[in-house]
Order: sequence, then C-alpha cells, then structure tokens
Amino acid sequence: MRALLDTNVLLAGHRVPDGYDDLKVSAVTWAEIRRGIGIYRGSGDSLKAVRFENQYQHLRLAFGAGLPFDDAAAASFQHLVELTHAAGRDSRGRILDLMIAATAVVHGADLVTANPADFVGLEELVTVVTP
Repeated sequence: MRALLDTNVLLAGHRVPDGYDDLKVSAVTWAEIRRGIGIYRGSGDSLKAVRFENQYQHLRLAFGAGLPFDDAAAASFQHLVELTHAAGRDSRGRILDLMIAATAVVHGADLVTANPADFVGLEELVTVVTP
C-alpha cells in the first residue's frame, strides 16, 4: 500500500505502520522543510540552518523527488477546504497541511501523520494514519 508521509513524520523519524511498502513524500513537504531552513538562515541561526539542511539532504537521498502538487491536486485541495469549513474549522494556517492531504488523495495514498487533529473533517477523502 502507498503512504504519503507528513512533514512531522519525516522530521521526527517516526516508524510507519506495517503494511505500507510504497512510501512517498509530497513536493509540498520538501517546500515546508526548505522554508524552515530559510527561516533559520534569515534569522542568522546558521547552526540550526546547517543541521536542518543536512537532515533535508539525507531525507531527499532516501525518498527522492516529491509527488507533485499539480492541477488535479489543486482541485482536490478546493474540496478539502470545503470539507474543512463544513466541519466548522478554518482553513487559514492549514494551507500546507491541506496541500499535502490533497497530494495524498490524488496519488491514492494514505496520509501518515503524527498530528491527526490537523486533518479532522477530511475523512471523506483522505485516510489518515498515525505512526
């Protein structure tokens, strides 16, 4: 089965549940990690930036290119935003999470995350699994 690993699962090195033999990462996750590197560099914390960059490079070697966020994912993203608001939740501040979830939907993957509460209300479209 295919699993898309959320950013928190990658960075913390969580173990993926048994049964998943096709582990993927979203290009959005790579962007989220690179954003963190940029924040550390921009704030002058070069030690954290170097550590984070090294972790990113190691993960990229292990997982390769991220699954793309394309037009199909954009359409899925809209539906996930609608579900989020229908569940009485605000989508602002959750854009990257919803983009990662949309990537999972389009690529037929379960989403493995350590923060399942970030995806409440989306069960109609995405299967969320905890490590």
